[in-house]
Amino acid sequence: MSSITLHDLDDSLYAALKKKARKEGCSMNRTIKRILEESLGLKNGSEDRGNGVYAKLCGAMPAEEADRMDRFEQEELETIDGEEWL
Repeated sequence: MSSITLHDLDDSLYAALKKKARKEGCSMNRTIKRILEESLGLKNGSEDRGNGVYAKLCGAMPAEEADRMDRFEQEELETIDGEEWL
């Protein structure tokens, strides 16, 4: 598996992604991966969107908890370790 980092996202784009993730009961990472897969024709969008059997079995993260995780994630992502970036 590979990873990428996106820089300089518009505030409106970030907010829309965050809203979509919360609505689907998924992480931002999973939401972005799903959007990319669907837009590139790798998946047709008919898979469980986080509101189906899996969500019923495991439950969905409450909005309050999702907000807390987003704040933590944002703080972590904004911290740059100079030794890691040469």
